[in-house]
Amino acid sequence: MRELAKNHDVYLFCLTSGKEKHANPEPAQLHGFTKGLRIHRMSAFKRMARLSMAPLSSRPFQVHWFYQRAAKRELEAWVKEIQPDVIYCQLVRMATYVQHMHHIPKVIDYMDALSAGIARQSRLAPRLMRWLYRIEYRRLKGFESTVFDYFDGKTIISSADRKLIQHAENQIIDVVPNGIDTAFFHRDGFRENHKKDLVLLFSGNMSYPPNVDAAKQLVQEVLPLVQTPGVRVMIAGTDPTPEVRALASDKVEVTGWLDDIRSAYALATLFVAPLRIGTGQQNKILEAMAMELPCVTTQHVAGGFPAMETTAPLQVANSTEGLARQIDRLLSDKSQSESLGSLSRRWVEKHCDWSASTEKLTDTFVHSVSNETDSTVWPNQTPTF
Repeated sequence: MRELAKNHDVYLFCLTSGKEKHANPEPAQLHGFTKGLRIHRMSAFKRMARLSMAPLSSRPFQVHWFYQRAAKRELEAWVKEIQPDVIYCQLVRMATYVQHMHHIPKVIDYMDALSAGIARQSRLAPRLMRWLYRIEYRRLKGFESTVFDYFDGKTIISSADRKLIQHAENQIIDVVPNGIDTAFFHRDGFRENHKKDLVLLFSGNMSYPPNVDAAKQLVQEVLPLVQTPGVRVMIAGTDPTPEVRALASDKVEVTGWLDDIRSAYALATLFVAPLRIGTGQQNKILEAMAMELPCVTTQHVAGGFPAMETTAPLQVANSTEGLARQIDRLLSDKSQSESLGSLSRRWVEKHCDWSASTEKLTDTFVHSVSNETDSTVWPNQTPTF
């Protein structure tokens, strides 16, 4: 949004549950690069009531969970007032708010293949819950295909996820990889906080099932196989579930919410992300790389990175034994570890600058306005949105 605001008028409409404890500073920050900002606070009672009716519908449960008529009326009135050139809709769960606004060009950001993520989660879900995941998978798969035809432009985070959208023309979805704010995520200013302890860090939203699974795997399966003495694990991130909190011990710290996540990266020796479910490009990996941390992860995560002329310097293993070996190898060779951290920083500086991603996104907006698919037809023309 900050990059887009340099050349465009940006209006943001978003939803909140009203339960966030740490969101107060955000509106003030957002006002700095939005022409207008509306935050609709959703009714918890209405959300539950609508979700209770979801079994009678064919739409995904999460679409029902995020939809309220009052929010739709507010958005429609605002759209009528500001008359945007393009509407950019993030995630299919928000598509029902705008899909019938046929008079305005629209772009949908799939972000990743949510249906594929649900399918992977179902294999690790408690046996009695798997049927619910399978229902949501089938609904999401169909809905991702259905909303495709309502939008003039489409974006997604990686080529791997694009292939998982079940639509005959999925190849026209524009791949817009995530960037990273390398000026913000920088180790300078935090070096004095770095301790001599050997700390393995994993971060993220700790109520998100793929992150919960990864945290449990790191602590319960990988850590016992690490041979290097004196290793601790830090699990950093908001809203840890009871399962995650139960991982805490004399060797494992579960931080919960941190006012500045960079403080966790600065204390870490390695970043370890044993993710085996979930989709998309992992921002946590980009943040860790920008903070000069060597990253040990799985092929599942590495496959979500966009194809570049140089491969991301990730240390990849697909078994708990392999992950432990990679961790021991890097912990035993400080010089190699520091070299890999510096290489990671240079890689994100070269390949993950937000301006490059924003340029691709702007091209998608231009094409949606013009109904053109050949980018060479519209050089140096960008809409206001």
